[in-house]
Amino acid sequence: MNADDVAALCAAMSLKEIEGPVRKLEGDLKDDGARKLSLSLVGKVLANRLINREVFKRVLSKIWKVREGIIIEVVGENTFTFHFQNLEDRRRVLIGRPWSFDNFLIVLLEPYGKGDIMNMKFERAAFWIQIHNVPLLCMTKKIGHFLGSMIGDVEDIDEGASGDCDGKYLRVRVAINVVRPLHQILRVDVIGDGVESIMLLRYECLPDHCHQCGKLGHRTMECTITGDTNELPFGAWLKAGNPIRPAQNGRVLVS
Repeated sequence: MNADDVAALCAAMSLKEIEGPVRKLEGDLKDDGARKLSLSLVGKVLANRLINREVFKRVLSKIWKVREGIIIEVVGENTFTFHFQNLEDRRRVLIGRPWSFDNFLIVLLEPYGKGDIMNMKFERAAFWIQIHNVPLLCMTKKIGHFLGSMIGDVEDIDEGASGDCDGKYLRVRVAINVVRPLHQILRVDVIGDGVESIMLLRYECLPDHCHQCGKLGHRTMECTITGDTNELPFGAWLKAGNPIRPAQNGRVLVS
């Protein structure tokens, strides 16, 4: 039963069928629940088919490598809760995003307030995005933030080993709307002369996406949009390779 079904049921009830007045949770009744909420995540696999729940649980428990165990519960269609035993395990999983299962994106959310899962919108996920073909004038943290904001909500910028955004491209971590087509390019008039600079985007850890409509959650052959399959507007080139490696100081270097 989803949120609309619950609302319709309540609207159909007469006053006599609603049993008693609204009660309020007082004092320390909420303490245990608040602690559980702080150790939990809610996730949804963005797929156009039902996934194998038991395989999903086994795979996630293995690849996340939590130190003190994790409880994974099914709460809806391709939707799960993840209950950790400590904050550090939860933090490491969040930092490691984006995660995927069977090449479908797992959208992870941090529950807040009362943790109402039915009203959660699994629409945003953060990716490290490489911005290629960037003029030297634009290879700064400030301009990197500006360019990243053209894609979504900027969470971080990789300044590189020197701290000056040196390298072949800018690298920004951006939370994007995952129900819309992926951005492929940025068009910028850098010095105000009317000449357009076209910057290409590459997404690190990008799961399968449709080459016809550019959306996540289904593959090209499953797309409902018809078009010329010989000239698809999106492609595998949106996926970045594996150019990153850990630096000695804990930051990420771009080769």
